[in-house]
Amino acid sequence: MKNIISKIIILSFIFVFIYQTPPIRDVSTQPQEEQKKEIIKIEDYFPVSVEDPRIDINGISLDRRYSPDGRGEILDIFFNIDNNTSQRIDLLVWVIAYYETTAVDPTERKIVPHPKWRVYDPDKRTFLTRFIKITPQDIQPEKIWTPEDPEYKHYYNVVNRMKNAVGNLKIIGDIYPPVWKYVSYIMKYPSQGLPVILYGDQGPTLDKLISTNYVPPTPEEKKTKIYKNIPNHTYTLEFNRRRTIVRSHHYSAYKADFNFYNMFRILIFDANKAKQFEEQNQTNSQQARIDPLMYHRIFFISQNLRIR
Repeated sequence: MKNIISKIIILSFIFVFIYQTPPIRDVSTQPQEEQKKEIIKIEDYFPVSVEDPRIDINGISLDRRYSPDGRGEILDIFFNIDNNTSQRIDLLVWVIAYYETTAVDPTERKIVPHPKWRVYDPDKRTFLTRFIKITPQDIQPEKIWTPEDPEYKHYYNVVNRMKNAVGNLKIIGDIYPPVWKYVSYIMKYPSQGLPVILYGDQGPTLDKLISTNYVPPTPEEKKTKIYKNIPNHTYTLEFNRRRTIVRSHHYSAYKADFNFYNMFRILIFDANKAKQFEEQNQTNSQQARIDPLMYHRIFFISQNLRIR
């Protein structure tokens, strides 16, 4: 009996290492050059913004709707950026929407509760990013971490343990890098964000009132009702005198482990300072550090958000 149990345990570990989720990949399969990328450390995470009196962010609201292609749902994030000056201000905007949970498995905890005598619960302090969509464009996990990253190895082990919880090989959905790594990457390369013009007393001309990356459906798509560019529509901007309205669109396709977003972040940078900041990093200048971050907030989304 003991031999049978031992064989089952060994086979379980073998299966756990074979079946990996896409963003958590086996170290041995990675090209040597990819493993030499710079590692984003927790010391790089310092997203503290000094409030800039030139701008004001208000009117933040959400909308959850079915996707026109019938294959998912979309989270719309609306907010206004007001110009408190009379001059034009060039900005760079990032909006991150994601679904995040702890590493606690409710089913497992019902069977094997956490010991009352052990105050520290590492699973409650390990946050897993199950899904993430970024405006203006997604950042591939390969740019955020590599198999030689200590955080990658830590999450690799966490996912393996969750799959083998209570002796059963469980199906765990995609696990992406922790959000703080995405924010750290954005802080280092802010110029990749969405360019937003904040007009002053001199407003935009009639041909520049709206900017969007929406692609209208082709006649063929209208006929077949199969829309191919819905997931790629990530922003709509409306420009007015001293106010810009930002609409950020985050597509989530239906899948076996579908969960809608429960958090989002807004990061806004001064475009001119962002360019100077990146040049400063490239030249390793010893001058005073340039800080382009003007606004950063984290918001929680109610799971009762009505869908229409």
